[in-house]
Amino acid sequence: MNLLSLFKRKPKYQDAAFLDLAMMLAGDDDDPTYKRELLTPAKLDFSVESLRHVDEYLEALHKEPPADQDLMRAVLRCGAYVGEVIRRNSKVEYHWLDFNEAARQSKLVKDFGMSLGTAGVLAEGPERMCFPLGKICKYIENGSEDSVYFFARTALEQLPELP
Repeated sequence: MNLLSLFKRKPKYQDAAFLDLAMMLAGDDDDPTYKRELLTPAKLDFSVESLRHVDEYLEALHKEPPADQDLMRAVLRCGAYVGEVIRRNSKVEYHWLDFNEAARQSKLVKDFGMSLGTAGVLAEGPERMCFPLGKICKYIENGSEDSVYFFARTALEQLPELP
């Protein structure tokens, strides 16, 4: 056993918090997601196919972008949902990290800086990370060219072997 491995800190995962956010996408009656009436809860079954419905929802947000707290709530909840779809359908074990934890593991994340799009990072390790929250921000800004369905399919289908 390597003595240094005793002192190496394990990352603190935020899986439960992001699962809670994902569940709030269509299910928070006290503080509903912006334009929640456009979401059909039965279609949000954490399948990759369910992301087509999320794309439809995001297209409405692209046309009428939310502001301030509505934007933050929509990005966090949609991004968490997309990330949970990837987690549940992936061959590798992804975990959610907050920005600070991800930045400790990856210079790339640190260089991106803290933003709404990097507040939560989906990571398999320091070499394999993706940014579902950032993808939501890009969809709201750019429209369907930033499809979350395509994003997840690509993330799940193109998992190269790590050295």
